[in-house]
Parts: sequence; C-alpha cells; structure tokens
Amino acid sequence: MTESAVTAYKYRWLVLVVVLVAEIMDLFDATIVNVAGPTLAEKLGASNSDLQWVIGGYALALGSGLILGGRLGDRFGRRNMFLFGLAGFTLASLLCAMAPAIGALIVLRFIQGFLGAMLLPQGFGLIRETFPPQDFGKAFAAYGPAFGLGGIIGPVIGGFIIQANIAGLGWQAKQRRKALQR
Repeated sequence: MTESAVTAYKYRWLVLVVVLVAEIMDLFDATIVNVAGPTLAEKLGASNSDLQWVIGGYALALGSGLILGGRLGDRFGRRNMFLFGLAGFTLASLLCAMAPAIGALIVLRFIQGFLGAMLLPQGFGLIRETFPPQDFGKAFAAYGPAFGLGGIIGPVIGGFIIQANIAGLGWQAKQRRKALQR
C-alpha cells in the first residue's frame, strides 16, 4: 500500500463528513427559496415569472452542468474540482443572500447552480478514492439519508431565515434602510 493511500484511508471519515455536508448544502439550496416567494415578491418586487426563474434557474444550471462537472473532475482531479465548486458555491450563496434586486438574484442562482454542478459529481469519486474497498458500503450508505435530508431541510431553513432576520441581514433590513434614506 502506498503512503498516499494510507494517508487517504486515515482521514476517510473526515473526508466523508466534509463531502456529505457539501452535498447537503448543495441540495438544500435547490429548495431553500421555495418558501421565500412571498417575501421575494414583496421585498424585491419579484413577479411570478421571476420567482420561477429563481427556483428553476438553479435546477436548470445544476442539472445541465452535472456531466461537465464530472468530466472536469476526471480531467483536473476530483479534489481540485470539489474545492473549486465548494468555494465558488459558498461565495455565490453569500452573494445570493445579498442580492439587491431580483434580476441579480436570478443570475446569481444560475451561477450557484452551475457551481453546485462542479461540486456534486465529485463526491462519489472522492469517497471511492478515500475508502478501502471493504468500507465502500458503509460510506455510500450515508449518501441516501444525506440526499433526503438535503431536500427536506431546505424549506425549513429557508423559512427560519426569512422569519428570524438574523443580525438584521434579511431583506427587511435593506427595506428599512431605504425607507430611512428617503
């Protein structure tokens, strides 16, 4: 066994946790805005068509980019593409949260979905490279619940964020600042 294989096996459970957290984050972002429709309409002036683009744009970019993401992982390395996708996806998520207008949010959701497509396909390959064959079953057994959890917690977290307005960073705070400036 090579030294790199021993090192990979040594940190395999940490790698699994990081991959699963990233995959859950990617998947719950697909559904997180589903409950934000009324707030987006009120605070950012989103029409029904805009709301469809906010929700569907992410899914369209994610779905259409998955094959490219997988191929880029084969070409440039799964770890490199995973880290690129994770960093870009995180930045795009932050920018989505700060979007000043609905048009910007739509564009950022497309970007976020595309970067998610760079991240998502790398998970299986990273697990396959990191775990010895006798532990594949244990590692892959965590995927089903993780994917299910990602789809379920998106609307819950989205509703919480809208209601909580954590640290005054929600859209309501922007509206208050605009009202005070008038």
